[in-house]
Amino acid sequence: MFIDSHCHINSEDLRGQAHEVVRRANEAGVKKMIIVGCDLNDSLEAAELAREFDLFASIGIHPHEAKRYSDVPEEFHRLIEDEKVVAVGEIGLDYHYDLSPRDVQIEMFERQLKFAEEKNMPVILHIREAMEDAMKILHNHKNLKLLFHCYAGGLKFLDEVLEMGGLCAFGGALTWKGKASDELREVFRKIPDERILLETDCPYMAPAPLRGKTNEPAFIKFVYERGALEKNISVEELEKIIEKNFEGFFIKR
Repeated sequence: MFIDSHCHINSEDLRGQAHEVVRRANEAGVKKMIIVGCDLNDSLEAAELAREFDLFASIGIHPHEAKRYSDVPEEFHRLIEDEKVVAVGEIGLDYHYDLSPRDVQIEMFERQLKFAEEKNMPVILHIREAMEDAMKILHNHKNLKLLFHCYAGGLKFLDEVLEMGGLCAFGGALTWKGKASDELREVFRKIPDERILLETDCPYMAPAPLRGKTNEPAFIKFVYERGALEKNISVEELEKIIEKNFEGFFIKR
């Protein structure tokens, strides 16, 4: 059984064919998925799709969207009670695009971390070119369960992330060619088995050999295959590791 811990079938690219995307995923052996929210409407749709397809959802305000909000949406207090909603996210900091001012990103990040603490929910993090600021903030929230989506902290921050109890998720980039992916694979080999999850981040970041195409959960098999190769284990062994980690992080609270 494959698990996609981070997908956007509620995106513009995929929502119109959600039924087909889920069908193809199931046929490819993907039985569990988390549909991720990035703003209020996106989160509402994620929860709705999770109910429709018997999947899971997360709700959050992405750093790109932080400038549109002054606080955690009131609707989140209702959504978080939905049994299909299993995390707050994706939330964090993105200094690559800076689509929201950095001080606004930080303020919204802090508010959502406090919300997650109040609701005793795990957090899916989006941290891009902002690890130093993010880690300073996260050290003030030591009781949270943290998943670093599309982990990009390299070896530099890995020990600190692990000391905090964080998990790291890896997607299509694990299969790509190039120096950056070589370094990512080094991180993947070094990280303990109990701290990894796999994801597609679809419709983005399609794995090799499909890079450049619209990504979808069915393609996660390529990430599993490369991950198993890097860990020198079978795909079946990796499936068991990921399932245990997924259940422990998202389901058992």
